[in-house]
Amino acid sequence: MEHVAQNLNLWWVLLVPLLPAAAFVVLLPMSRRVRNACRFVPIAAMVVALGLSIAAAVQVYPGSHIGEPFWQVAWQLATLGGHAVTISFAVDSLAVLMLVMVCIVGICVQIFSLFYMKDDDRRGWFFCVMALFLAAMLGFVLSGSLLVEFALWEIMGVCSYLLIGFWYRDEAPRKASQKAFLVTRTGDVGFFVALAAIYAACGSFEFEHIFATVANWSPALLMVSSIGLIWAAIGKSAQIPLSAWLPDAMAGPTPGSALIHAATMVVAGVFMLTRMLPVLTLNPLAMQIILVVGIITALYGAILACFQTDLKKVLAFSTISQLGYMVAAIGVGSATAAVFHLTTHAFFKALLFLTAGIIIHATHTQDMRQMGGLARRMPITTVVWTIGAFSLAGVLPLSGFFSKDEIFTVIWHSGQYWAFAGAAAVGVLTSLYVVKTWFTVFFGNSCNVNAHEGTATELVPVSILAALTLVCGFLTIPLARFLGHEGEWPSLTMAATSTAVMLCGAALGYTIYARQRSTERLKQIFNVVVSAADARFYLDWVYDTFFIRPYFWLSEALWKLDAVIIDGAVNGVAWLYRGLTRLINLLDARIIDGAVNGAAWLYRALTRGAQWFDSTVIDGIVNGLGTLSRAIGAALRRVQTGHLQRYQRLIVGAAVVIVAVLVLVLRFL
Repeated sequence: MEHVAQNLNLWWVLLVPLLPAAAFVVLLPMSRRVRNACRFVPIAAMVVALGLSIAAAVQVYPGSHIGEPFWQVAWQLATLGGHAVTISFAVDSLAVLMLVMVCIVGICVQIFSLFYMKDDDRRGWFFCVMALFLAAMLGFVLSGSLLVEFALWEIMGVCSYLLIGFWYRDEAPRKASQKAFLVTRTGDVGFFVALAAIYAACGSFEFEHIFATVANWSPALLMVSSIGLIWAAIGKSAQIPLSAWLPDAMAGPTPGSALIHAATMVVAGVFMLTRMLPVLTLNPLAMQIILVVGIITALYGAILACFQTDLKKVLAFSTISQLGYMVAAIGVGSATAAVFHLTTHAFFKALLFLTAGIIIHATHTQDMRQMGGLARRMPITTVVWTIGAFSLAGVLPLSGFFSKDEIFTVIWHSGQYWAFAGAAAVGVLTSLYVVKTWFTVFFGNSCNVNAHEGTATELVPVSILAALTLVCGFLTIPLARFLGHEGEWPSLTMAATSTAVMLCGAALGYTIYARQRSTERLKQIFNVVVSAADARFYLDWVYDTFFIRPYFWLSEALWKLDAVIIDGAVNGVAWLYRGLTRLINLLDARIIDGAVNGAAWLYRALTRGAQWFDSTVIDGIVNGLGTLSRAIGAALRRVQTGHLQRYQRLIVGAAVVIVAVLVLVLRFL
C-alpha cells in the first residue's frame, strides 16, 4: 500500500462510503422479514458518515483549490503495459463539500422513506439498495482515479435501475428502469472510450498524473478523451440528446426519485466534468460543446416543464433544466458556479420531491388538476414546498437566487451573450412553471376534501431541507473560498436582472393559471407547439424512428440472413455431408468391404492350400525321403556284416554287373 499524506491525516474519511456499504452487506443476505425490521441500519450508518464528513470539513477549513488534496491514499492493483494500475482516494475541498451534501440529503430521504414505504413488503430491500447507492456516490466523490470513478459510476447505474424498477410488477416502472439503464449505458460507452484514450496518452488513470501530463497530449487523444467524457456526462446527467430517460424514472418510489434527481445519479455527470475541467479547458471545441449542450438542455427541460400536469413530471423536467444550468457553467470554465448550484439544487430539489411525495400520498393522485386548495388543508407542506419552489425560481433571499445569479454572472463575463440570453429565457420559464404549479396545487377550489397533513416522519426531513434552502445562499462567499476562489455577493445589476427575469416568468405563470380560458385559446392557436411539447419535442420519436426501429429491422434482417442464407448454407453442407457419408458408407460396404472380404477369403484359401501343400507334399516328400533313407539304411546294415568273404563276393558281383552294362552300352552305340 502506498500512502501519501500532504497536510492532514484523514484516513478515517474512507469510513464515510464504507459505512453505508457495510450496511448494504449486512442487509443483503437477510430474509425479507429480518431485512424489513433492520431498515434503520442504513440510516444509522449515514448519520455516522455525516458526522465524519462534518469533522472532515472542519479539519480542512478554510479549504483549497479543487484538485489539491489534503490527503490521499493508493493501492497498486496490477501492472498494465509496464505501468502500475492503482486504486486511489483523495480528500480535497470539493470532495468534502459533496460528502456533507450527499449525507444530508441521503439521511433526509431515508427518514422520509420510513413512513412512505411502511406498507411495502419489500421496504427492507429499498433501504438496502439506497445504502449501496449512497455508498457508491460517496466513494465516487472521494476517488482519486478515473478508473475508480468509472467502477462506482457503473454501480450507481445498477442502483438506479433497481430503484426505478422497484415496483417491477407494474409495466411502467419496469419499462422505465430498462430505458434508464440502456440510455445511460449508451453514455457510458463514452466514458470507456475516454479511459482508453487517457491511458494511451499518459499511461495512468490517476488524476494527479493526468493533470500533470495533459499539456503534452496529442490533439487527437485530447479530443477523443474530451468528447468521450462529455458524452458520458450527457447520459448520466440527462442532457440532450440522452435526456429522455429521466422523466420516465418518476415511475419509481418518490424517495428514490428524490435521491436520483438531487444528490446521486444525475449530479455524477456534472461532478465528473468538474473534476476533469483541467483536461476539458485545453480543448476550446469541447468547452463550446458543453456550453451549447447545457443551454439547449436547460431550455428543453424548462419548456416541457411548463406543459406538464403530472406533479412529478414537472419536477423531472425541472431537474433536466437545472442540470443544463450546471453544465453551462462548466462550459464557461466555472467549476465554482456549477458546484454551488449543484449544492443548492440538491437541497431544494430533494425538498420538492419529498414534499411532492407527501402531497401525492395525501391526495392519491399525481395530477395537479386534482389537487387545488391544499394550502388550507396542508399548511406546513405548503410552507416547505413554497420555500423549495421559490428557491428554484430564484427568489431573493433563497439559495437558488444566489447560485443561479452566479451562473448568470459567469456566463455574462465569458462574453457568450447568446448563452446568457438562453439562460435568462430559462429563468423566465422556470418562474412560469413554478408559479403555475404553486397556484394550481395549493390555491383555488379544493379538489381533495380528505387531504391531510403529513406525518412527523415526513415533515421533519423536509423541514431540515427547507432550513438549508433558506440559509445556504448566504454561504456564497465562504463556499467560494472553501473551493479556493474569491467569492463576492451578486452585483446590484445582475441581481436586478435575475429578479426581473423571475418576476416576468412569475407574472406569466399567474396569468396562465388565472385565465384558464385564455390559456385554452392559446393552446388552440399554437396547437403545433403544444403538440410538440406534449410529445417531448419528439425526442422519443427520434429514438424510436432512427435507433429502435432500425435496430429491430436490422435484427430481423440479420435473423433472416441467418435463417435463410447462413442456416441454408450450413444445412446444405450438412445435407451434402450426409449424402457423401451415405455414399462413402455404400462404397465402404459394397466395394471396399467386398475387396477386403474377397482378399480375406483368397488369403484364407491360399492359406488352406499352402497348409495342404505343406502338410501333404512338402511334408510327404520329407517324410518319404526319411522313410527311404531308413529303408536304404536298413538294407545297407544287412550288407555290412563284417565278413571279408561276403564283401569280396559283393565286389566281384558289382564288377560283373558293371562290365555287363558297359558291354551293352558299347553294343548299342
